[in-house]
Amino acid sequence: MAAVIAVFVLWVAASAVDVLLAARHVHQGANLVQDARNTLSADGLLSGEPLAPLRSAEASFAAAHSLLSSPLLWPVDVLPVLGRQLRSVQDLAVAAGQVSRTGVATVGRTKALLKLPHTAGPDRITTLRRLAQLASSTHASLSRVNLGPANALIGPLARQRAKFSSDLVQVQTTLARTSAAATAAATILEGPQQYLLLTGNNAEMRSGSGAFEEAGIVTTGDGELHLSDLMQTSTLTLSPGEVPVGGDLEARWGWLLPGVDWRNLGLTPQFDVNAPLATRMWKAATGQSVDGVMALDVTGLKELLAVTGPVTTANGTVVAASGVDQLLLHDQYAGEDYTTGSPQASRVDQLGSLAAAVLHALETQPLALHAMVDALSAATEGRHLMLWSDDPATEAIWRSTGVSGQLTADSLMADVINRGGNKLDQYLSVGTNLHLVSHGAQTAATLTITVANHTPPGQSPFIAGPYPGLGTRYGEYVGIVTVNLPDDTRNLALGAGESAVVDGQEGPTLLAGVNVDVLPGASQQVTFRFTLPQAHGVLTLVPSARIPSASWDVDGTTFTDATARTINW
Repeated sequence: MAAVIAVFVLWVAASAVDVLLAARHVHQGANLVQDARNTLSADGLLSGEPLAPLRSAEASFAAAHSLLSSPLLWPVDVLPVLGRQLRSVQDLAVAAGQVSRTGVATVGRTKALLKLPHTAGPDRITTLRRLAQLASSTHASLSRVNLGPANALIGPLARQRAKFSSDLVQVQTTLARTSAAATAAATILEGPQQYLLLTGNNAEMRSGSGAFEEAGIVTTGDGELHLSDLMQTSTLTLSPGEVPVGGDLEARWGWLLPGVDWRNLGLTPQFDVNAPLATRMWKAATGQSVDGVMALDVTGLKELLAVTGPVTTANGTVVAASGVDQLLLHDQYAGEDYTTGSPQASRVDQLGSLAAAVLHALETQPLALHAMVDALSAATEGRHLMLWSDDPATEAIWRSTGVSGQLTADSLMADVINRGGNKLDQYLSVGTNLHLVSHGAQTAATLTITVANHTPPGQSPFIAGPYPGLGTRYGEYVGIVTVNLPDDTRNLALGAGESAVVDGQEGPTLLAGVNVDVLPGASQQVTFRFTLPQAHGVLTLVPSARIPSASWDVDGTTFTDATARTINW
């Protein structure tokens, strides 16, 4: 009997060592996969940076599976409870290895794709279609991965499997979106199509974009883009009622005439609402129909300039990515006054000339496709480039890829709309504090937004005002602090002494706005209190597209809204 017990003890000890070693390999492999994910930019793919960690992860998962398949553990496999746990771990190790192998193959093929010729228009279309096919085939490979049993697993194992499953679904979703977006982009470039281009300047903010100051037509065909002369939107002003607005935009913002003044199109952050309105306004102003709308702001231009390198505008100005913020937010307005027409006209020509020069460089220069992919990705993540199409299938793709500027029922957005007729947003810091406390089946939320005016002395009237007729002073920031809250928000209340200038439904969100008036060197706080009807959940933070980005503090976790972010509580 003693010998049997000794053998049993040795078997248990050996099995435990086997499992612990396997667990170490799994943990190591998971860390390596995360390392690979952190290098999945187009630059990283071109250099092959993710390959080394993915191959090492594949080896780690293979070693774990080998240990877990050891004859030492065969007796455990037949046990009803422990056997299920073991089979689950074995299947997860195999699945992780399959994902790693797929990743290695995909990175290699993507690297080869990014090196293909793509300076000519038709080559760009071919590369995009191949990228779409690669993303689709990788998605199909991952859909065949078997994660093993999901029921009756112990807590830690169940959580690990759930995380693996969630990560796998996220990767598959990204691949599906990539395939769809690449296909749609190839179709648009193949053309012929015409898109209305709206340029937004972040020195004068609306909600989720700069005020749309210029408009023109981008014509696509044979893989090329051609930009018409841009027109100042103030020359396209329509008569009240000429283009009906309707819906929530009319109900919330009709008093500021978004269907009359193009610069007020961005009062709502819903680009999938103001873009269709823009097409109707363009038709009324010019008689021309378009297939869709693009919005590009200062940061978007900066991202593209990082790809093209310095460009020379029509008036001989050389502009590089490092200097575009200073030029477009400040220098082009220096020395100008509202009472003089000609300086403003020259400034608009310079802005339009820069956009044209950048687009011309994109058409004619031999560009690195990987750099272009990274630039477009960065621009779309921060709402610096947005797209809308009148084709429902293409618009569905833009929605799924997050480039359409739409809000959803779990969106959370805080912003400040400039109403002072000045260019002071570059000197306005915006800080948002969100505090969430669960009470039973509900969560009490307090959202506090602090705006501080750092306008320095000596700025031109065009930058710092005062704008004629508003009764403001030099550097005075007049605006509306707005929040878009999730659709299921309840019991919304403002801070003491505050009153809403706008509130109600805005698409799938609840909108509220409070007037602010901040002198140079001063700050002002606005507080929103509300209830969410669940103890735990997820919020999707929508970027404000501000320069500089707004800062956030969510119960001690700090970040900026330069990109979209998921908030779990």
